[in-house]
Amino acid sequence: MPDVSSTSSSAKAYEKLKLLILQGEIARGEPLIERTIAERLGVSRTPVRETIQRLEREGLVRVIEGKGAFVASYTAEDLIEIYQLREALEPLAARLACDHMESDVLDRFEGEFNRQKADPRTREDDPDSWTRLGRAFHEAFIQASGNERLVKVISGMQEQIELFRGLGRTISPNAISESTVDEHLEILHALKTRDPLRAETAVKVHLQNALHYRLEGLRLYGRRSLS
Repeated sequence: MPDVSSTSSSAKAYEKLKLLILQGEIARGEPLIERTIAERLGVSRTPVRETIQRLEREGLVRVIEGKGAFVASYTAEDLIEIYQLREALEPLAARLACDHMESDVLDRFEGEFNRQKADPRTREDDPDSWTRLGRAFHEAFIQASGNERLVKVISGMQEQIELFRGLGRTISPNAISESTVDEHLEILHALKTRDPLRAETAVKVHLQNALHYRLEGLRLYGRRSLS
């Protein structure tokens, strides 16, 4: 029988370390020293080692022979590639979702977006809540597309998408702005009116703007790192 305590420790280490990376609390390119991470997470080194291997398979960690493990440090080219894929796939998902997304789900998201729009301090004081809301909305219309293969492909990129969301919190403060709320509302209204072309266009514009914000943030972040 598998050791339950060992399995529990591995799961705990995985969830905690993954969250620290995705939220940008462990910076991109930072070394992951097993002993230090184990002390920080309150587990032994074995589950940390297993977690690092698992996160390497997911693309969040890079292991360099003879040097050790590091949080994946993506370049502008990596960022562009991810957004190119998102721009090819997510607008299609929104187009397909127009016929399937339930009105009560859209109503709930509309209420949340309007609350965020009415009080911008909410996004400033708790950016993670805005990130969770945006992620949930994207996941909802992607799932509502009804295309299992499309959902699976996007899901396969999810960890890297989340890494860039976390990166955005540290390098791209403009990404949390009035315009992003309006962009999400535009997508939502297109879905509510069952207008596939409008939905497709709205998602495409939103992703293009998100890429622009993050590329600009990456450029400024690089300057600050060198100063």
